[in-house]
Amino acid sequence: MKTTSHAVILDDQKIVAFSFALLLKRECGIELVQSFSQGSEFLQFLRAFGKQELFIFLDYYLPNENGLSLLTEIRRINGDAKVIFLTGATAPAVISSILQYRPEAVLCKSCELSEVFACFEAIKKKELYICSEFERILSTYDKKIKTFTPRDRSITILFGGL
Repeated sequence: MKTTSHAVILDDQKIVAFSFALLLKRECGIELVQSFSQGSEFLQFLRAFGKQELFIFLDYYLPNENGLSLLTEIRRINGDAKVIFLTGATAPAVISSILQYRPEAVLCKSCELSEVFACFEAIKKKELYICSEFERILSTYDKKIKTFTPRDRSITILFGGL
């Protein structure tokens, strides 16, 4: 399955980045896969790479920052890059936050290879791809944050609640 010839992985867990790079080369036919563990090294590479077609696999949790803080800079440097969050973050609020930044896809690190293939197919069609695990988590997550108004709090206090 040939998708593109270039991909970059930014993940501070080097074994994850190395393993995923091998998977992309062997199973997805991507010729050049670079991996980085620091955002600064990654951005330096991205500036030198230019505005060529590129898949960027980005972890949410990174040392001293999160992947979202890099996304704006990635888009500024290479607006044609396809950003895919590959993360172990499973909190519904984190997944929702990632989706607000409009990446091309969101994959959990425990997804099946078939989901990686499905991700590439969705990106070709210019569709957002969310892996099945994250879809399940989001479907059970109540997006409405329940908060008390000042009036609710005063009534609750009157009835001995708070």
